[in-house]
Amino acid sequence: MANQTSANQETTRARVVFRKQVSDGNYGTESAEVALEVPGDVYDATEEVIALALENARKLVHEELSKSPAWRVRDAVKPELPPEPATAADPEEIPF
Repeated sequence: MANQTSANQETTRARVVFRKQVSDGNYGTESAEVALEVPGDVYDATEEVIALALENARKLVHEELSKSPAWRVRDAVKPELPPEPATAADPEEIPF
């Protein structure tokens, strides 16, 4: 009876996993994977909480791969820079 009671009290946990595999440019690959459990019961976890956990897992994987000795792996995980804002053209300048 005690085993049945403890089985009924178990909670179902949410878990997020993020894995990235990158070519090292020399016929090999490097990969990193992080699995995080979302605190609380899976039915209590909101989409925001799960998205935040996935964002953290992604950040940890990218941080680890950015330490690679292979420059192509480091380059593949470096953050993209936002595009430069377009400068307003001089209204008096006539384009050719």
